[in-house]
Amino acid sequence: MLSLSARLKLNLESLNGVETIGNFARHRTAPIVVHDVQTSTFQVRYVPVISGESLGHGYQTHLVDVCRELGLPVGHYSSLYEFIKFSEKNYLKEEKIEEPKDHNDLQRFEVDVLLKDVVADVGGFLYTGDNAVKRTSRIQMGYMIPALKDTDAAALEAQFHVRYLQSQPQKGGQKREEGEDQTKLGQAIYNVEVASAIYTLTVNLDLEGISVPSIRFGNTPEPSKIQELKTQKPKRERAAVLALGRLFSSMKTGAKLSRFLPNTELLSLVVTETSFPFTVSPGNSKEYIDATIQRVAKASEMHQKAGITQATHMVHVVDNEYALPKNRSQNDYVKTHSNLEELFTHLLEEKTG
Repeated sequence: MLSLSARLKLNLESLNGVETIGNFARHRTAPIVVHDVQTSTFQVRYVPVISGESLGHGYQTHLVDVCRELGLPVGHYSSLYEFIKFSEKNYLKEEKIEEPKDHNDLQRFEVDVLLKDVVADVGGFLYTGDNAVKRTSRIQMGYMIPALKDTDAAALEAQFHVRYLQSQPQKGGQKREEGEDQTKLGQAIYNVEVASAIYTLTVNLDLEGISVPSIRFGNTPEPSKIQELKTQKPKRERAAVLALGRLFSSMKTGAKLSRFLPNTELLSLVVTETSFPFTVSPGNSKEYIDATIQRVAKASEMHQKAGITQATHMVHVVDNEYALPKNRSQNDYVKTHSNLEELFTHLLEEKTG
């Protein structure tokens, strides 16, 4: 299992809008609870955020591209970056998937979907027909929020813009004449809300669950189909990891990238590889890397004390804000990298090897 947390400095981003009111495009905001040091109390603050839905959509678009390049199957709608994923009967016809006949046919249906579309395998799906089928996503992606210890470094501001058509006369102030369209003005005024913050997010990727059916009852699918999934599993895992690396390397996700491409800087990143369920500490402060290193070692020890001797763990770190204590970097299960591309290259080399 992979677990990841990062701290990023994003300036002037408009990656996640929620609505347009007149000529005003709002950025998504949400309430978070922070600790006020002066009053020693917890307070609620409304801050700019980027939803997990938005980030998850971006991840899945990268996954589509990677699967195409690796020759892995992608469904019709997923190939269009429309992630409805086998949710209704009409879509099944277009994807050439037979709907489940009864309760005992659910596993066959899930396997057919997995063979058809890697995006449904990694990102999950929900079929809502008479015999509903649900596959939980193998990737968990939370909101990108301002780091709780750095909320003072988060702000929203509406930016004023004008599009002006100099070659045509203004029509808005003229008297309306019969049959004349007065809505075509020579200029258009609009405001876009942008945000700047020290953002953090957490991602979990269950590599062990990729290419593995989640339904374990009913009629058993054809052995050849199960074998095909097993054969594709290593390549599917690499595709899932590479798509995650591309997401962070390119930051190609979200809205308004054409004119509001944010100034982005990765401050730090921690990734754990474990043979047991584990989630890294969130990047709410610089200490999150050190906290993760200590926790994952204790989590491994916890499993070993219970008799699970094969519990393994590894920590990968990119530290551009010099937050990692030197004594931690000397641990044999901690590997530091100069940048995130080097880190993900190392993860992929392990999967290839």
